[in-house]
Amino acid sequence: MEVGKFKRIYILFDAWAAAMSWLLFYFYRKYHIEPGILGSFFTIKFWASLTFMIVFWLLIYYSTGYYNNVLRKLRLEDFSKTFVITFCGVCTIFFFFILDDRLNTHPMYYKSFLVLFILQLLLTLFPRLTITSYVIRQEKKGRIKFSTIIIGRIEKIKQVWKDLNSRYPGHGHQVIGYISVSESGKSGKDLGFEELGRLESIHDVVKAKQPEDIIIVLDEKDADIYRKIIYELNSSNVKVKVNPDLYPVVKGQAIISSLFKYPLIEVSRDLLKPWQASLKQMVDILGGILGIIISLPICIVLIIAIKVTSKGPVFYSHERIGRFGKPFRIIKFRSMYDKAEPNGPQLATATDLRITPVGRFMRRLKLDEIPNFYNVIRGEMSLVGPRPERKFYIDQIVKRAPEYTRLLKVKPGVTSWGQVKYGYAENVDEMIRRMRYDLLYIDNMSWYVDFQILARTFLTILRGSGQ
Repeated sequence: MEVGKFKRIYILFDAWAAAMSWLLFYFYRKYHIEPGILGSFFTIKFWASLTFMIVFWLLIYYSTGYYNNVLRKLRLEDFSKTFVITFCGVCTIFFFFILDDRLNTHPMYYKSFLVLFILQLLLTLFPRLTITSYVIRQEKKGRIKFSTIIIGRIEKIKQVWKDLNSRYPGHGHQVIGYISVSESGKSGKDLGFEELGRLESIHDVVKAKQPEDIIIVLDEKDADIYRKIIYELNSSNVKVKVNPDLYPVVKGQAIISSLFKYPLIEVSRDLLKPWQASLKQMVDILGGILGIIISLPICIVLIIAIKVTSKGPVFYSHERIGRFGKPFRIIKFRSMYDKAEPNGPQLATATDLRITPVGRFMRRLKLDEIPNFYNVIRGEMSLVGPRPERKFYIDQIVKRAPEYTRLLKVKPGVTSWGQVKYGYAENVDEMIRRMRYDLLYIDNMSWYVDFQILARTFLTILRGSGQ
């Protein structure tokens, strides 16, 4: 499925709508509110405002998560979201840019607001509904499908799959197999797709097959099994849907709009609402760019100090595990002597002889982590989130504390609640103790909590109380 292509189409038409609505609104003001000389119309001010409006609207749509899941939109949802976002956006434009204009009467303000609102809404909504309708038709025709694994008891899988195909042939699921939680001896050979494993192998199967959707078909009495399945899916980025019999178990997490499409309920596993997550990402990118700019003089000094005082590269890079278990290469200033881990991963201690004098200074002030801002800009890390670990240690932690997988639902951070409250961990036991603080963080994620953690981190740096 060409997700990127449809996302670009939405963005292109949204940019066109923003430009055309502002152009027509400008004509309206010039001819009906501020009649004047046409030659003064296409000024630098006009082109600047036109450019600003395009960027303004695209940023709003992006921050509210509109461009997420472009192949899974519903027309009614499209209409309601576009209406609300347009109203809020036009209000913002008027309060900040138009309210202080000198107009003869108050009705002129109301008319201006109404004209801009109607233009922006209609010009944005029509292309969106056209694209969304096209995608829905392609799904119903079977040209757009999502790779899917069904998990449940054999008899229940047969019942739901038969009902789905007979009543909703355009359901959009391309089933690649099933995972049984039934007692041994029951067979699903007549389903038409293969058995991929059992309950205990869910994590490995999902990691190997990389499905886009998981359908869980169980009864209300199987609540414990459902929770175990969700627990195993913490480190994977899949959409989870359940049959209506599980509604009492998922109540409060259900995305009701999916009920109108077919008899499966989509379960929200996001810790933040789409607009909150998108806004957090925007703040991360801006913060990462600002962090690099502000720290540039310090970086130059550190680069010289590292190069002069010890042999080896200035930067140190190795693989860490990010959101949903995706590996990435974290970048730091080298704080240890070159080739400090000849026998594999080894955690640093407070008196570690592998740490250089400059490295000890950097670690105490957390300056070695400044290059992490590059990972933030790349979208691999966040400003605030659980510190990323190496797979070598994650495997050890999960054996003793399986709840660690919940941390993989969010991006790792440059700083974290665990690092602020606990500090560096010198062994797996301390990693597990620090993990408790990070679990508390993801259960209470918000801008306010992020701000608190960033402020506490800054105080830690000022005190020089890092390891």
